[in-house]
Amino acid sequence: MLHNFRLMRRITLPNRFLEEAAQALARGETVKIQITGDSMYPFIRSGKDTVEIVPCPPDGELPAWCCPFYQWEGKYMIHRYIGREGDDCLMLGDGNLARIERVRRDEIIGLLSRIHHADGTVQDCTDARWLRRARWWHRLRPLRRWLLAFLKRVAKY
Repeated sequence: MLHNFRLMRRITLPNRFLEEAAQALARGETVKIQITGDSMYPFIRSGKDTVEIVPCPPDGELPAWCCPFYQWEGKYMIHRYIGREGDDCLMLGDGNLARIERVRRDEIIGLLSRIHHADGTVQDCTDARWLRRARWWHRLRPLRRWLLAFLKRVAKY
């Protein structure tokens, strides 16, 4: 018996592809991107969740615990805004243990607005409860190595 299978091929695009998203944001457009990488786990799941990014106003203070879209060392990223030090905005991925990126405010192109999860649910990233969870997750940073391992095992990531 012969089965007809449709194979979906996954293509990973180079980070420079995100330059088009940055240009669209600069024009005032909203963009949707499927995220790859574990730096924002457990809030964003690699290859499964699609994020919606809106343009970021060119100046002004960022909302606490938001997730900016920015370019750092030639790569486009979405990581958590964890505060300021002088003129630098400090960013840390939710799935990262130590590396904090220092980003100038004018390098921030967009802000994460919504996460479209694979199960069809949509997370509003401006929701106060979601932002409080992010703050608590940041406070648990010393335990992240073990928490991330546990969450991945339980979620059968």
